[in-house]
Amino acid sequence: MGKHVSEQSRHLKTKDEPQEFPEIDEIDEESRGAKKAKRGFADCGSISFGGIAPVVFAAVLLAALSFLLAEGWMKCVAFLIPFVIAGFAILMDAIDKLIDQKYFEAEQITLIAAIAMFALGFYTEAVLLLILFRAVRLLETFVSERCGAALKALPEIKPDTANVETAEGVLNVEPDYVNVGDIIQVPAGERIPLDGIIVEGVTTVDTSAISGQARPWDVAAGYKVYSGCTNVTAPIRVRVTKSFEQSTAARLVRMSEKAAQFRSSQESFIRKFISVYTPSMLALALVLAVVVPMFNAEWLEMLRRAAIVLICACPSAAVISVSLAYIKSIGAAAKLGIFVKGEDCIESMAMAETMVFDKTGTITEGRYVITDVFPVNMTERELLTIAASAEVFSRHPIAYALREAVGIRSAKDMKVTQVEEIPGRGVSAIVGDELVYVGNTALLEEHGISCELPSRSGAAIHVAIDGKYCGHILVADRIRSGAFDSLESLRVQGIKKMVLLTGDVLSVARPLASKLNFDMLRAELKPEDKLSALAYLMSNKGSKSSVAFVGDGYNDRALMERVDVGIAMGALGSEAAFVSADVLVMDRDIRKLPKAIGISKLASHISLENIAAGICVNIAAAVLGAAGILSVTAAVIVCFAVSAAVLINTLRLK
Repeated sequence: MGKHVSEQSRHLKTKDEPQEFPEIDEIDEESRGAKKAKRGFADCGSISFGGIAPVVFAAVLLAALSFLLAEGWMKCVAFLIPFVIAGFAILMDAIDKLIDQKYFEAEQITLIAAIAMFALGFYTEAVLLLILFRAVRLLETFVSERCGAALKALPEIKPDTANVETAEGVLNVEPDYVNVGDIIQVPAGERIPLDGIIVEGVTTVDTSAISGQARPWDVAAGYKVYSGCTNVTAPIRVRVTKSFEQSTAARLVRMSEKAAQFRSSQESFIRKFISVYTPSMLALALVLAVVVPMFNAEWLEMLRRAAIVLICACPSAAVISVSLAYIKSIGAAAKLGIFVKGEDCIESMAMAETMVFDKTGTITEGRYVITDVFPVNMTERELLTIAASAEVFSRHPIAYALREAVGIRSAKDMKVTQVEEIPGRGVSAIVGDELVYVGNTALLEEHGISCELPSRSGAAIHVAIDGKYCGHILVADRIRSGAFDSLESLRVQGIKKMVLLTGDVLSVARPLASKLNFDMLRAELKPEDKLSALAYLMSNKGSKSSVAFVGDGYNDRALMERVDVGIAMGALGSEAAFVSADVLVMDRDIRKLPKAIGISKLASHISLENIAAGICVNIAAAVLGAAGILSVTAAVIVCFAVSAAVLINTLRLK
């Protein structure tokens, strides 16, 4: 299965401008609030006294009327009271939807069925139908509130005010009014309102609201801080680097709120099915009520059967439950610090059978340490200094290790010009007046420079100056804590093929791949080689499976955009990850991957169960009713029991 959205919609998604899809009217609280204000009373799904009281009152009256001995018009009038009480809000909702030019809605069909049943003398069943419809609507509202609770709590990570320094002093203003470059003050115990760089102060920052884990982070002047995090120990002054709308917390909240607009294929299927199923049932009811009696003259019986078909004509709870399952899964993931851009991304994770990993910073910690230095005709310090100087502008983890070994200032003191990073190879630069190559064996061999073979294990960084070999530096990267258990958990969850793609030399990558039981390894790859390998995996996947890629979202942006679902580890503070990835894991805890897959698979399974139950039971009831086998009472109870069941089933997601 390919992308669940087009490339155009994916582009829109990364730009925080999702495609426009119709909202779900049944759970649109804002719409309900507007209706309530307009009409002056609660709608049929409102969890309030005005919404619940009529249902309870009608149910009590119905129970009392079961002992009524009156017949004829007196019985009709008596049952008309709970009928009106239970049906009035449904009538108002049905009229509202007609005004909005929405036809074949559940309220309209249920009301027609209830009126038909009442006219046929099925007073108890007609009132029971309206009561159960209202009860299911109340349950829908309750479940939707539970499912959306985590997403509704997200805006709390966005502070309402910021203390900005001005010529008139410190002003407490809304973050929207703070400009890039302004200085804000953040007292201890308050959330950081905007992204920025600390200019004064030493403190501890708690990122748990965003990352999902309480990991204190010590910061001082020069460190970046992100909105939504909490300043714990001491006041700090921060220079704002991003506007409020572009700050981390605002973007995460906006992304999560819009995730429901990118529908899963399951939700699209059930909506398309209902758009055909409901008119078909209405047509069948019309045939039973009008056409069939022309041939057998059993008008009352055929009308009874038509009423049963109408009861089964609109399994709207199944539609809503599918959307709610995905919404709740997105909220559950957000609580763990995993932010998903759309329901389609949840579905793609659930369908993943092949998972491709980048090595550095994903499987390994990405914190290289120098294990040994082998200079040729120079000292170890000289070799390290020249290598660090050539790598002074590089963002590769090995470059950080080299600069750390000699001191960043020492590396910057060297005059470095004409720097060129060669992906998958290394760098070339003019250091002083000398042409320096720093990289792997392939880089030096391309320029006709022979290299010594390392005598010890580890990644070898070779150095050449003006065409002469000057030695090599061995570096090592540790496997990330929990990597083995996480990968094994992914296998248990249905990931059939684990693939490791890396630019590292085979001698370094092979032991790691073997230790972690990877199914496929490709090493010494250039970026274009990684794309080719990924294209091969995409072209050979199953029709109902997907390919996931796990990386940092920065060095592998092109790969993220080619797969069904791209997962960025350590996305906090990474602009590239926000743009390219479909799933943002805010910290680098690889143990969150099985949790994300587990949440997505449970959401997908629940959705499939709800679709199967909602469709099969309603079709079976409609067929049995049309054949005269199912009674009106049984049809009412069965259809609304399955509606309640699929909604309650959705709450299995924690």
